[in-house]
Amino acid sequence: MAYLENITKNPAELIRQSYQTLSPVQKRIADLILGEIETVCFLRLDEVSKKADVTTVTVIRFVKKLGYESYGAFKKELQNYVQTMIIPKRIVKAEIQNFREAPASDIIRQAIENEFALMSATYDELSAETLTEAAQILKNARKIYIAGTGLNHAIAEMLLVRLNFLCLDAQILPFDNLTLLPYLLASAGPEDAFIIFSFPNYKEFAIDVAKCAKSLGSHTICITDKLTSPVAPYAEKLLLCQTSSLVYYNSMTVAVSLVTVLSTILAVQMDKDPQTQERLDQISSFFR
Repeated sequence: MAYLENITKNPAELIRQSYQTLSPVQKRIADLILGEIETVCFLRLDEVSKKADVTTVTVIRFVKKLGYESYGAFKKELQNYVQTMIIPKRIVKAEIQNFREAPASDIIRQAIENEFALMSATYDELSAETLTEAAQILKNARKIYIAGTGLNHAIAEMLLVRLNFLCLDAQILPFDNLTLLPYLLASAGPEDAFIIFSFPNYKEFAIDVAKCAKSLGSHTICITDKLTSPVAPYAEKLLLCQTSSLVYYNSMTVAVSLVTVLSTILAVQMDKDPQTQERLDQISSFFR
């Protein structure tokens, strides 16, 4: 009965209510979860224990003390809490109230200035060397796998079009058919590259793809919003985009720009050999 009573409360609330009764070691786990809840909710049991510097058994005892039957059950509830209670409130900022009475011209001007500021802040931190190296990874890859869901999927589609135009073998990984995914990745390895888009609200699919890519020894480029993003630890090349717009917490302006910049670098790097160009001309003749 106590378990049924506990699961009606969200995990963060349960941790706060139980905090004073926790042991010093358990408080370390609690502090980690409450302090990095948007990241921890995607971590495996062994990853949490390592991050908190405790044993896996200690983590299991901690979640059972909160009333959960297993770490898996706790993780699922924590993800549900983050996805439904925290992140949706951050899609539109509270500051929107400040603009309701403002002249339309002021709102438009500030929105445009903010987008320019996001671009400047992003490219001030991204070095030409990092961008060139990321493009080089894509250029040399045997195959490029692209992952992105939600708004990120639209950016992934744009990148795919650019890569196809450059005659690079690229594919978007389907996030709606996980049964098929292992078959698509069965031949992936060190000669291949993954490029993963992950912005709030972070989806477990992108994180799992990043983990998988690293385990396969493939090159991994992660495009995300901050160093503490769940995909960041798995990136060979981490490209950080500023995404906090005037009203929304996620602006895709910089992500779209970054795709354009990467594909531009690629286009300059790649000189189509005469044989490839001849074949392209031959095939193109059928569609004129």
